[in-house]
Amino acid sequence: MKVFDWTNKINEDELKIVTQALNEGKLIVFPTETVYGIAGNGLTLSVVNNLYQAKKRDYSKPFTLMVNDITKIKDIAYVSENEEKVIKKFMPGPITLILKKKDCISNLVTANSDTVGVRIPNHEIALSILKSVDYPLATSSANISGSVNNSNIEDIINDLENYVDIFIKGNISSNLLASTVVEIKNNEVNILRNGIISKENIEEVIRK
Repeated sequence: MKVFDWTNKINEDELKIVTQALNEGKLIVFPTETVYGIAGNGLTLSVVNNLYQAKKRDYSKPFTLMVNDITKIKDIAYVSENEEKVIKKFMPGPITLILKKKDCISNLVTANSDTVGVRIPNHEIALSILKSVDYPLATSSANISGSVNNSNIEDIINDLENYVDIFIKGNISSNLLASTVVEIKNNEVNILRNGIISKENIEEVIRK
């Protein structure tokens, strides 16, 4: 287990170690603009299974896939005109968009659903990691399922050290609000989890 402190600056040598760990199927914890996240290669079934084990998460609950640009979103999911408007307006940012998944995404990630949550985080550390790999990261908040989100990296390490290879310390928001989760069906905006971006914000963008 390694702990890297990138609070003041991303360490490029350590970033290479993080990339290598992800390529080897390891799990990492890193900061986003909302909460600390736990993540691993979203295209590798054993890694996704390890995520479920680390969080003690029920297999009926899907994971979000995190990428760094819209091109990578279109590699893993189908994007309608309205959905593209939302992506271009709010991503990178604290929003997760539910899209119809492509066949490259396992049902293990999506809990047997034909849709997948996709997000581009607005955080320098998270984006630097996502740019360093050529696959989406399956992610969730870095906590045991059912417990509250934690901004203290030491507490997170205590909870997850048996499963996570690298913990990265960095600045996160003080409000600990998770991202807004939204699905757009037939021009209707359905908020599945309230967050910083409101339903009205999203509807305004779609109407344009």
